[in-house]
Amino acid sequence: MHATIMDKDEKIRRNRAKTTQRIVEALEEVIAERGIEGVGVNRVAEKANVSKVLIYRYFGGMEGLFEYYVKMGKLFPIFTPSVLDQIRPLHESDIARIWYRQVIQTYRYFRTFKAAREVLKASVIENDPIAETTARAQDEEMTRLVSQLSFVKGADTQAISAIILGAMTYLTIMAQNDRTMVSIDLRSEAGWHRIENAVKSIYISLNKMAIHTKDVELELQSSHFPVAQW
Repeated sequence: MHATIMDKDEKIRRNRAKTTQRIVEALEEVIAERGIEGVGVNRVAEKANVSKVLIYRYFGGMEGLFEYYVKMGKLFPIFTPSVLDQIRPLHESDIARIWYRQVIQTYRYFRTFKAAREVLKASVIENDPIAETTARAQDEEMTRLVSQLSFVKGADTQAISAIILGAMTYLTIMAQNDRTMVSIDLRSEAGWHRIENAVKSIYISLNKMAIHTKDVELELQSSHFPVAQW
């Protein structure tokens, strides 16, 4: 009897997981077809071939579904402790490489995956509850990503990341709208190759500056001179 109840519970969990996956896949398809502003409960339910009641039951509505979608790790990577241990830099000079590779890979994904680009656009849509929820979830995921990769002590990696990621987000949205930036063609691979090289150069320069500043502070401390507090 007990085994039968467990089997029944397991079957319910599996069915819910499958239905959830269908709903998420349907959401992606509708986003790719119509953009964030064209998504609704009825369209997603019809695409997933489920009752819209399930979307409210599982997610509390479209806002909850979007938040779940962003946080399931499809837009921003989720680093497990073991992965973090593998990429954690052995030397300070390795920090730049970790950061610029992660930024470049993340935004390449946004440029090649239409649904992800549309979700990224939520950060600039005004007066829309779903866009606001999605943008907030994105920011939480970006904050999590930055905090996991903040290997430099004493540097304001949060502010630096806000500038870099904000710029890359804006350029990615501009590219989707077939725009240019400072005459760089954001629709071309050549244009994005230049942008990616610039990101690489920025992180390498910041890394060198941080190492130099630390060396100077250590030298001053060893010479018994007071170190200025900025």
